[in-house]
Amino acid sequence: MAIPVGVADVERVLRPWLGTLFLSANPLASEVADHMRAYAPYRQTLESLRDELESLLLVKLNRLTSGSLTVITDNYHTRHLSTGQLAAITDDLMGVIFDKLTPFSANFIKLNDYSLRVCSLNALRVLYQRYASFYTKEEFDFMVHMIRTIYPPERYAAWLKE
Repeated sequence: MAIPVGVADVERVLRPWLGTLFLSANPLASEVADHMRAYAPYRQTLESLRDELESLLLVKLNRLTSGSLTVITDNYHTRHLSTGQLAAITDDLMGVIFDKLTPFSANFIKLNDYSLRVCSLNALRVLYQRYASFYTKEEFDFMVHMIRTIYPPERYAAWLKE
């Protein structure tokens, strides 16, 4: 069964990074949403989807910006996208997939394994928000400690409770 990812979901994630003007001028959000909808957990790993999305973003953004990887954001600032930012954008897109997974044990195992192999704040966010009951108190506290140790507070302040 395909995961229901809408163009609006993808635009919501991409807008802070790429700007409304850029997104309205090309079909990038639609193409990314189509690729995300094609994900099927029984035939593809989360890691391979992440790799494909990052590659798709790089190729499409390179083409759409004529190789400059520079966009104008909604606050009219110019942003040159680095590989680190492309990885962060990809992680934010993966967060859309993670949010749409039904919280049951098989998805917990996939997402937990993914979070151990890939540096993904969005995987940790969804594990924290939707899968807390799958952890022992010690494991959960350790995950919270790792989030606070690895990431700056502004990245998790909106959802990680004190």
